[in-house]
Amino acid sequence: MSRLQSKISFFRVVRNLVLIAIILIISNQSFGQYRKPPSFWSKLVKDWSINANLGRTSFYGDVSLYDEQFNEKMSKEGSWAFGFGISRKISPIFTLHGEILTGELAGSNSQSTFTSNIKEVTGNLEINLVNMFIPENNARFIPYVKLGMGQFTYDTKLVFEDPNKSDVTTASTSPEFIYLFGGGASYVLTNSFDISIQMMGRRMNNDRIDGSTNKNDDDYYSYLNIGITYKINNVPRDTRYYKRLGMKSPLIRRR
Repeated sequence: MSRLQSKISFFRVVRNLVLIAIILIISNQSFGQYRKPPSFWSKLVKDWSINANLGRTSFYGDVSLYDEQFNEKMSKEGSWAFGFGISRKISPIFTLHGEILTGELAGSNSQSTFTSNIKEVTGNLEINLVNMFIPENNARFIPYVKLGMGQFTYDTKLVFEDPNKSDVTTASTSPEFIYLFGGGASYVLTNSFDISIQMMGRRMNNDRIDGSTNKNDDDYYSYLNIGITYKINNVPRDTRYYKRLGMKSPLIRRR
């Protein structure tokens, strides 16, 4: 009789353990499938990023000598500029940018030299070439093209080699139009940071930036720069973060 009671007790223990295991499995699956909606802040900053860049400007116009010689252009007629921008990715292929830039232009020829302080505000569209032609990819090196437009102001001083000629100063009386075109490449360092190298041409809607006018319709310049981009709220969370919120991590969520 004692043996029978022992067997009955054993089976009761096994039954209870099985029931407990089933309950835990069911509750765990229900817990894992529940996902809280993203917070207002997460939705607000989704796909946004900020960028800072530094590089060299090169002027092409009436007062310039080395238009066909890149090295001399950069070393002898180049100046520095700094830019800051904010971006919003609207699709895997297209990204919208708003940028400000401030810097200097410089140039010279056999008769004169000039310097000009410039400030510009532009909006442009970036086209991701990798995602355009290879939709499913894990590329870290991403070439792209950009185009856009904006407005700029300038303050120029033209100095003549002939001491008998007076210096010329000119400045914009109101913001003027500028058109952008070019491209570059970015490299993904981490989930939050990219680095980039970029070359953009800027065509100005006047012929007075260098303080001189000639048969050339418009002046233009290039901006070669390196930059760093911070992608806001793009860091994968630890699984414990999702558990605290009552949701399953994307890293362990069932496919």
